[in-house]
Amino acid sequence: MKRKRLRCFTAALLLLCAAAVCGGAPAEVSAQTSPAQAVAGSGEMKGRGEASKLSPEEELLVRDSKAAIIETGFSERYFDAHFKPIKVHNSPGDRRVVWRFRLDGYEVIINDSIGFYTDARGRRVDSHMVGAALGRTRDIRRAISFPRAQRAMKACIGEYSPGSILLQRFDADGRVSLVFSAVSLPPPAEPASGAGQPPSSPAARQLPEGVRSGGKKKPFLKIGTIDLETGRCTRGAAQVGSPQPPANPQAAP
Repeated sequence: MKRKRLRCFTAALLLLCAAAVCGGAPAEVSAQTSPAQAVAGSGEMKGRGEASKLSPEEELLVRDSKAAIIETGFSERYFDAHFKPIKVHNSPGDRRVVWRFRLDGYEVIINDSIGFYTDARGRRVDSHMVGAALGRTRDIRRAISFPRAQRAMKACIGEYSPGSILLQRFDADGRVSLVFSAVSLPPPAEPASGAGQPPSSPAARQLPEGVRSGGKKKPFLKIGTIDLETGRCTRGAAQVGSPQPPANPQAAP
């Protein structure tokens, strides 16, 4: 009987040791830095299930910023599913809540700068700028894949430089859209006459940026914006470099 009890005690002890060893690994994983925790400094936002480091005033800024964003048109349920605060700045020269918006693999950082005004009773009232930046919002339910957006961009403006994902006003009514924006690559430079030879005069060596020999301007580039809901492209144009100076500049009086 004593031997049987000893074997049971030994088995139970081995089980406890195994549980302790297995339980140690998750502790190391949970200690790893998550993206939300990677932002250092005051106003740090913690991961789910962890205590927040926000002060009561910073928590109020986050609540009011959320209300200001929802007021633009997002539903509260949609907001809670797609927005997350990642940083709060609360210094005299920088009062701001930084949000991360995610949808179908896309991620956008949104800054809500906070000013204030004094009302008729002399009270200080915070003013959130995010509403003016976003315009009229709505719940954006889906987005096309990024490979499809890349194909649409290439078909719209040709080869392009790395672009950016934005949540911004996109139509004449000021409605917000999730968009992919990029600029076309400049065409290959034309070989100058007498390539490899030094300029013939000091004036030729001092041409302003954006102006080639003979006064030729740099080319216009295409700007493409893909609506990530529909895949539709809107195209614009921009010129590279600084403006060309007048042919006969007047001396300042």
